[in-house]
Amino acid sequence: MKLFKTSLLSLVVATGLTAGSVYAQAQQDQSAQAPAMPQQAAPQIDVSEQQVSDFADAYVAVQTLSQEYRVKLQNAADAEQTQEIQQQAQADMKGAITESGLELVEYRQIAQAANQDEELRNRISAAITAITGQGEETEAES
Repeated sequence: MKLFKTSLLSLVVATGLTAGSVYAQAQQDQSAQAPAMPQQAAPQIDVSEQQVSDFADAYVAVQTLSQEYRVKLQNAADAEQTQEIQQQAQADMKGAITESGLELVEYRQIAQAANQDEELRNRISAAITAITGQGEETEAES
């Protein structure tokens, strides 16, 4: 179970950063002009059970899309096709997040909060497990 939670944490971070690249790409020129700001700790936020459920739905959808697009990227013929695939992947991931009932900013806030809040991370892990049916081993089995 510890391995599953660690993997979940890593994937939540990666997913949050991947989904956030939709905005990061648009702001790249602006941030290049401004000096880098140190990253601050994610603020503590209250996350309802509905938001946890929505986040878990979005997370599973984004992971599925990520796996699909990873294969497409490996088979890309050239840099132009790679860029097109990346743009489509980002659009589809953003769509999956919003279809789950969350805004992209909200999704990222929850992902960041989960990195620092073990109780929230456990709630998200349980919701993802309920959706996927994976990671059901007990502590004694790990």
